[in-house]
Amino acid sequence: MPRITYIKPKDEMIMHCDKPIIILPEKISVLRDVKNQSIYTDFEQYSIYYKNIIYPYSEEYDVQIECEFGKNLGNCWRLEEFNDIADTFLLTLKIYGYYGKLLAEKSCRVQIFEKKEYPPVNLLCIGDSMTMAETYIAHMVNKLKNINTIGLRNISHNVNHEGRGGWTGSAYFEKYTDDGWGISPFLFPEGFDGKEYYGDKKFYEYMLSSNTDYSHIGTAVTPIQDGMVICDNDKLYRYSKGIYDVVCENPVFKFDFSKYIERYSMPTPPDIVSILFGANEFQICSYSEFDNELNKFICNLNNMIEAIHRYNHNIKIIINLPICGGDQYSWGTQLGCKSSAKQYEYCIKMACSAITDLFDRRRNENIFVCPMLAVCDTVNGFQSDYIKSNIYSEHFERHITNWVHPSEIGYKQMGDALAGVIADICDN
Repeated sequence: MPRITYIKPKDEMIMHCDKPIIILPEKISVLRDVKNQSIYTDFEQYSIYYKNIIYPYSEEYDVQIECEFGKNLGNCWRLEEFNDIADTFLLTLKIYGYYGKLLAEKSCRVQIFEKKEYPPVNLLCIGDSMTMAETYIAHMVNKLKNINTIGLRNISHNVNHEGRGGWTGSAYFEKYTDDGWGISPFLFPEGFDGKEYYGDKKFYEYMLSSNTDYSHIGTAVTPIQDGMVICDNDKLYRYSKGIYDVVCENPVFKFDFSKYIERYSMPTPPDIVSILFGANEFQICSYSEFDNELNKFICNLNNMIEAIHRYNHNIKIIINLPICGGDQYSWGTQLGCKSSAKQYEYCIKMACSAITDLFDRRRNENIFVCPMLAVCDTVNGFQSDYIKSNIYSEHFERHITNWVHPSEIGYKQMGDALAGVIADICDN
């Protein structure tokens, strides 16, 4: 198991129950309209939703914004008018309770970046089903143009990535054999070069014969070549002219980003790596289990960052704040009684708070925090439908129908946040 690197203090958890916290990075990077914009569909809008970034949140709070630009719309601060706007400005959010008592406040710097063709960069996105869906990546690429996406998967939006549905960050450090959900492309046996290791025999045999199911579709594979080493039933074999000879009885596998680049012969290694996890770590995580799950979550982020920077410390790494989920109806229809929307909200927001505590203000180390949490509308950015209130009633109620995945609208808002951070990186 990786070393424990972070434990949220118990007394701070208790404090959060009676004093709200505000979860925002110190800098918000926003992509603006092209000056003198005339194409209606190409206008920009950036929203910070109060319910997403405040914990615990209450409709009784009076959320006030001190900012020269944008509008306080009650549920969010929104910026959509960019004429005569400053390049950088301060945004301060204040939470007031009963009798005008100031409960919490936080300031961050907002910087505006032109929507233009920045120098070409290579981007690798690692994550779970939200990355596998590709929508937020494709939306961001469409805005910034010169983004070359890399990775082994390409499903439907003409972008490459390393997104795998149902995966936690831990899976990328553990899944060297295929149990029906694919393998981690970053795991390599110690003592062998990246170029000579082929992978798991079961996985590649399946991929070369069928490439249609959810867990495997869109993954690039090639036939094994003479001299390559393959894993089969926890043993390593070297392949030569149809014959497999045992070369290692008890291999030890390690997450190795350098060997990943070597193995897949990427002519253009990444300039930027974007990481998004959280949904699978915390969707059925209980309150009592949260501290341990948070430790593992942070350990995985740290270990992934270390592996990437061991390969090249100049790579810019973006840690995305995972988004909140749908309402309790969507959770109940999907998971029955296994979890709850409020429990997930708690876990996600505390995880996001931990990310900002540990990784924000580390730009000099080429680590950036992207506030996807803040920008995704969990009411209107999720799929919904009108459903009868019960079998006898003719009354239909609007309900969110997906518990963790946003609709295309929500994904595009996530892409807006990522585009701002990448523009920030490319502008410097």
